[in-house]
Amino acid sequence: MLATMISDPTEPVRALWERMHHRDWEGISRLLDGGFQAVWPQTSERIPSPAQYIGLNRNYPGNWVITVKTVDATAEGAVARVHIASTTDDVSLYAIGFYRVMGGKILGAEEYFADVGVAPYDRSEWVERI
Repeated sequence: MLATMISDPTEPVRALWERMHHRDWEGISRLLDGGFQAVWPQTSERIPSPAQYIGLNRNYPGNWVITVKTVDATAEGAVARVHIASTTDDVSLYAIGFYRVMGGKILGAEEYFADVGVAPYDRSEWVERI
């Protein structure tokens, strides 16, 4: 009985990003708990509901290709690392998200976005380019 109650917390998070790639807004809404909220600390923003999260992403300018790099289970749910690239200009970025998941639903998210770019100064003495 208990085994049937436990679900893999990475599945809804991977599905979130795959549906985001395909702009499957209805599919995304089925993944989010009714009390879902997201926080974007970099810009000091809170998205207080599933409808607002979907609306924000649906209306985000540009056309984006999203590639899921990793989704790993955590104590509270899952962490995802994805690459997001614009098909209309040279914008490319990575997103890291921490998701609280229970019963196959995403309860909340804390997402960070970072532009892909060159190092701010010559660090070649200490790093290798990948």
